Amino acid sequence: MSRFFAQIGDSDTESSSSDSEIEAPVVKAPIRQYSSILEESDEEKRVVRSSKDKRFSEINETIKAIRNHKKIKDIAKIQEGFISLCAIYAKSKGVIDKSGCPRAFIRCIADLETYIQEIWDDKEGRKKLNRTNSRALGALRQNVRKYNRDFTAEIEEYQKDPESYEEVIEEDEELEEKDESDDDDFQGSSVPSASKFSGRKPRISSSRVTDGGDSDEDSDDIWSDSYDESSSEDDVPAIGYTAAYFLKRKDDEKKDKPDKRKKAPRVQAAKASATEEEDGWTIVSGFDKTQKEKPLFEEDTEITVEIVNRKIAELSSIRGRRGANRQKNIETFETLSGICVKEDLGIPIVAKCMYYTCLAIFDYNPNLASCMKVEIWVQLLETFDKLLSLLEEHREVHFVEGLQDEEENLEDATKPLTVAGSILVTIERTDDEFTKLLRNLDPHGTEYVDRLADESKLCALILRVKKELEQRRASHSEMCRVYLREVEHLYYKYDYGKTPEGEENCQEKMNKLCKYIYRYDTTDRIRTRAMLCHIYHHALHNRWTEGRDLMLMSHLQQSIVHADIPTKILHNRTMVQLGLCAFRNGYIQHAHTTLNEIQSSQKSKELLAQGLSTQRMSERNLEQEKIEKQRQIPFHMHINLELLEYSYLTCAMLLEVPQMAAHESEQRKKLSRTFHYQLRNAEKSPLIGPPDSMREHLVAAAKAMMKGNWKKCADTLLAHKIWNLMTNAEEVKEMLKQKIKEESLRTYMFTYSACYDSISPIALSKMFELTNSQIHALLSKMILNDELKASWDKPTDLLILHRAESSKLQSLAKQTADKLNYVMENTEKMIEQRVPSIAGSLGNMNKGPIPTGLPWQPTWSTAYNQQQASKKASGQQGGGYAASVYSSGGYSGYKGHGTQVY
Repeated sequence: MSRFFAQIGDSDTESSSSDSEIEAPVVKAPIRQYSSILEESDEEKRVVRSSKDKRFSEINETIKAIRNHKKIKDIAKIQEGFISLCAIYAKSKGVIDKSGCPRAFIRCIADLETYIQEIWDDKEGRKKLNRTNSRALGALRQNVRKYNRDFTAEIEEYQKDPESYEEVIEEDEELEEKDESDDDDFQGSSVPSASKFSGRKPRISSSRVTDGGDSDEDSDDIWSDSYDESSSEDDVPAIGYTAAYFLKRKDDEKKDKPDKRKKAPRVQAAKASATEEEDGWTIVSGFDKTQKEKPLFEEDTEITVEIVNRKIAELSSIRGRRGANRQKNIETFETLSGICVKEDLGIPIVAKCMYYTCLAIFDYNPNLASCMKVEIWVQLLETFDKLLSLLEEHREVHFVEGLQDEEENLEDATKPLTVAGSILVTIERTDDEFTKLLRNLDPHGTEYVDRLADESKLCALILRVKKELEQRRASHSEMCRVYLREVEHLYYKYDYGKTPEGEENCQEKMNKLCKYIYRYDTTDRIRTRAMLCHIYHHALHNRWTEGRDLMLMSHLQQSIVHADIPTKILHNRTMVQLGLCAFRNGYIQHAHTTLNEIQSSQKSKELLAQGLSTQRMSERNLEQEKIEKQRQIPFHMHINLELLEYSYLTCAMLLEVPQMAAHESEQRKKLSRTFHYQLRNAEKSPLIGPPDSMREHLVAAAKAMMKGNWKKCADTLLAHKIWNLMTNAEEVKEMLKQKIKEESLRTYMFTYSACYDSISPIALSKMFELTNSQIHALLSKMILNDELKASWDKPTDLLILHRAESSKLQSLAKQTADKLNYVMENTEKMIEQRVPSIAGSLGNMNKGPIPTGLPWQPTWSTAYNQQQASKKASGQQGGGYAASVYSSGGYSGYKGHGTQVY
């Protein structure tokens, strides 16, 4: 048996003998009383910490937990840690006021705000977060920004010199280091290590107690080499390990062992400068990369236009590469521009450097779907403004689109100075970047308003580019492109008539720009978009006849099918604005027809590119959703969807309620399914209270109109505040009140005409507050349209109503005839299409015999025989009765405006 398994107190002779197998009896250690353990533990002194140490320790532990959660991007845990940190800080307010705010706390909240902002700016990474972290991100971003407002001065001080702030708690040692230290302490030991429990090395005497009292001379040195022999109090007792041995004592703490987790203190600036002066050495920071960068040109190189041009070509060749430093490229081109100005190399090469600086800014964001940062956008505006100012001062320099680099003329003043490039393409890309920037900002924040103020700068740049192109007599295609950019920034803005004297107003400017495009444009897209913008501008300013005539003369309803999706979106916006214009001018029927196709589809948000409906998320995947978000228009160009829906439902109410009263017992085609859906939902409601929402106002107004109560209808409908959003709101309200009076009169006559033998127009005039001439005109129109069975009695000036009520049997017979007519039409359509199942069951209408036993047998047989005789006489083949009906033009369908669905 190996000596490593021997018990304490075994004989020495047993370990030294090689042949003996007899084991000595094991001496069991007596169990010590529990009271003795308590006595030893009571002797230990408790460590008392101050309130400041306790509070700061809690803060440090919370900061350490937050930092660990940041490494795994656990936003929800970071939010919990931040809330705990704020609570601990508030609890420690008294201590902090005396001793000052901990630097670790300031560093934590400042770094946390930067960390959250970086995650927020990463659009793609933000989509990959789970639902819990995604919700926590928005709340944490708002809470951190709000909380840090109280520490603005401290955070600014930290950002100026972050290295002076002490480190927060460092991470624990690696597990391997701990294992290595344990292996060194207990190499070859078979006894359980006490350091795993008490955190100290076990110390044991070099001699072992045996039964004979002699020392163990055959013991290996490994037992004594790894232990400390300086103290005899810590020796393992002869009776074995007891519970008291593993209790921690104050004198067993680490004394000389260095703390690996503590970093060396940072070198202060004064000490570094003193060392530099004494030793002659220069301290180089590990983060100082400027000293490692290569200069643009060698020291002795003579800088010429050719060398600068070669350098521009070299920098342009690395554009778009994966590992390219895009920010560095921008700075390099700016430095190159400064060198050209300093060396006085000429205006063309300076303009070329500025132009390539703009291109480098466009390349800063490799993802075309996302927008550029605000700082980069401001830099782009400034650089392009400097380029245009340079070209305006030196008219002899021209940018030529499509020119090769070898064909440029940058030095020879005897020839036209030309630079390869296009300022028109640059302003177009700048305009597109502005749209993407507004699309990705929060429209309800101040940052959106700040960036929207840049539109005036962008419009000024467009005007300067237009003037520059006119100055050098650019082609018609280039002028049409820059004119379209100006039109797209004008068409959706309302002109309040505050144009300064001597300048063109908005209408004259739009007419001038659009007519130039109509005349000289050779591409369908630019002309189509200009025409749609022109119609939109007419409709926005209540010029109904001009907008309608331009829409009808252009035949855009037929050609818009072949347009691209952004143009289709513009077409839908134009049709909606045209419908609202018709509504404001009192053309209710035209407004309903125009708005019906947008509103009946229940996809008004998608069709107008003003958002994505949450109810239809299952109809599209992530890729389709990403593409649709790229088509959205900026928020300040939106059409109010609630106002649009209210206007549409108001038109439907004014048209539908009189028809419902006139054809109460008849089945007919509904003009607006959306309006009837709202009425059915209101009827299902168990509790009817005062109207609150927009739809409730409309349903209450419709019910009042059904009873002929025009005052209640008008008051309920116009009580909603949304009408104030319309231009000329008071005029619109007066128009609606007049329409409500007229339609309420028609509804009243349809509903209660059976209760009168005659009625005076004077009574109707008092009831509906209309003039006698208006009453006479409305009733006469109803009589002419065969809507009202009545006649005028001139001597008495009364309306004589004729009883033309049908009996119940007649009504049922009429309904049956309508149903049979409907079945007959469907059957003829199916036979005409030659559906196999129907053709097989009824027989071939052209070749087989006519079916017998049908109720319409005589009529059908006569018509069929006459048709066959006429075909034989004319030599025609095929066809039947249904075909003759359709070919004769007996059926026609209404063709609407054709809303484009993509």
